[in-house]
Amino acid sequence: MSDLRGKKVILNFWATWCPPCRKEMPAMQDFYNEHKENVEVVAVNLTDSEKKEKDVHKYINKYDYTYPIPLDRKSKARNMYQVFSVPTTYFIDTKGKIHQVKPGPMTYEFMKDTINSAN
Repeated sequence: MSDLRGKKVILNFWATWCPPCRKEMPAMQDFYNEHKENVEVVAVNLTDSEKKEKDVHKYINKYDYTYPIPLDRKSKARNMYQVFSVPTTYFIDTKGKIHQVKPGPMTYEFMKDTINSAN
């Protein structure tokens, strides 16, 4: 995350078995496509909760998601951000401070409104 300092960040936690996660991911891709110059979208997969890691790769490739999707194989990110349910999304401002936490799925409009209200 320190590499992203100075940029607004949408930090999302998700899993392939999570229907609300799957529902919001196309909107996240649209948001990323339109705002990637000013906002970084990062979707951390809770890999330790998946049946097989290869299922994650298949899912990402099937829908051609191009925003960064790191794999949290040992729950380090999940524990650091105290993620208890998925999806959960953190909106982080340009100073690296958490501006808002959103449990549950997001819409494109919600992402746009929330990121615009952050520094």
